[in-house]
Amino acid sequence: MSPSVPRFIRDPEFIGATAIGAAFLALYTYTLAPDILGHDVADWQAAGVTLGISHSPGSPAYTILSWLVSRVPVGNAAARVSFVSALMGAAGVVAVFVFMLLLLDRWLPAVVAAVTLGLGGQWWSQASVAQPYNSVAAVVAVLLILLLLWHRKGDVRLVWGGALLTGVELAYHPSLLYFIPVLLAGMIILGPWRKLLSPKPLAVTAALLLAGLSLYAYLPIRGAMNPVILSEKITSLPHLFRFVTVSNARSTGTFSTEIPGQGELRERLSEVVRQGYFPSYAFLVFAPALTLLYPTVLRRLKKNRRFLLFLLGGALAHMAIVFVISGIYVQYYLPLLVYFALWAGFSIYLIMIVAEDYLDDRRLAIGAVSFAVAIYAVVLALGLPHIWPYVNHNDDRSMRAFTGWTFSQAKPGAVILANWESYTGLIYVQKVDGQRPDVKIISVAQDAWRQTANDIEHDSPGKQILLARTLPFDDGGGASPVGPVYFLDIKGRTYQNHSHGQPYASAVELFEVRQ
Repeated sequence: MSPSVPRFIRDPEFIGATAIGAAFLALYTYTLAPDILGHDVADWQAAGVTLGISHSPGSPAYTILSWLVSRVPVGNAAARVSFVSALMGAAGVVAVFVFMLLLLDRWLPAVVAAVTLGLGGQWWSQASVAQPYNSVAAVVAVLLILLLLWHRKGDVRLVWGGALLTGVELAYHPSLLYFIPVLLAGMIILGPWRKLLSPKPLAVTAALLLAGLSLYAYLPIRGAMNPVILSEKITSLPHLFRFVTVSNARSTGTFSTEIPGQGELRERLSEVVRQGYFPSYAFLVFAPALTLLYPTVLRRLKKNRRFLLFLLGGALAHMAIVFVISGIYVQYYLPLLVYFALWAGFSIYLIMIVAEDYLDDRRLAIGAVSFAVAIYAVVLALGLPHIWPYVNHNDDRSMRAFTGWTFSQAKPGAVILANWESYTGLIYVQKVDGQRPDVKIISVAQDAWRQTANDIEHDSPGKQILLARTLPFDDGGGASPVGPVYFLDIKGRTYQNHSHGQPYASAVELFEVRQ
């Protein structure tokens, strides 16, 4: 390689991180949704393509980035927005690889951690559709890198970089807020925090944080321009606060943060970790924890003991906050996969320590570690057929088919009542693709369509009223089905037909309302 090439590009670590990132980006791109999807996803796709304002909390940084990527003239515009999630998914894998490499200075644990995260069912599924959640977990991994360097070097510039990144990511999705207590604790426990109390460092830190948060100004500014996709027009600072904190949705019961019960919590944890791999994998990676009973292993960990203890406590605290605030919303549990992947890599490190200390023959030590890694790889691979229906969206065109059928059944001037699962897709096709501008599309709650239909019938007798309804549906004689059932996705969980098994994520059917 030419000496003129910067040294860091020639480093094996850089080459390794690039190779891992490229491999997982290619994998996520292969399974990427090729078109519009349902539920929140189509809303984010529409806002990204049109530089609009999606549903609360708005996620302005995500919208702006999606719009920039959607300008690239390759493939379907909706798929380009989904590609942002593939980028963030691959970035999270790289961040975990780099963190483990810095922490342990061993390649094998770093690779195991990266692959464990990258092939996790929930992680992979979120990297295949348009949504902002995996970026939060990826940024958590990056902030852990900065905390580790802050612990070792105490360079205030690391805090400045973290402050800017935190502000931008909070504007990407505010659920990063759940990690902030851990981040602040790490700054105090792990590094020379008194350096930050001087006027200049404190002012720069605050300014960079606010610079990232200033992206929220997009919401009122862009809203005043009346974009094609406009969830709400922000008119004041209190209104902005309510929109960003999802206060309106909580007050109406659309979004709640009830503390999950023991059964619900166990179900969510199982869905994120145990069901996201071959079931035995989750138990397998915790088995090496028994080696921590050996004094020699603890002595080998002494160099990183303080940071490792903080990481363990921080992970428990972070996820406890998520469990309490996020309730049953599994998409907020993605940082758990980052911590699980870090442990998987660390467990291999423990096996390496034991092999090096208790097996005098180097070839035996290498063989023992290789055998352990091979078991990990086999069990991880066994889970791939199980999670494939969840993560593979490359032929998912059900939403497009449903919108096409719905518009084909709509007479001129018809009104379509739609639940959120299909409303967003219908709006995308109408507002972004320009189809059927004569049709009025109204979002209705699952059980509130009758009153809306009655009001329309009263005001405009004889007007055709269609209902795009989420199943199961007991209409009580008020509507007649028109056409087949369509199986849609919700935030990365897809079953397009019954051949994928039960339960499917969501199903919708078109009805014609009879008064």
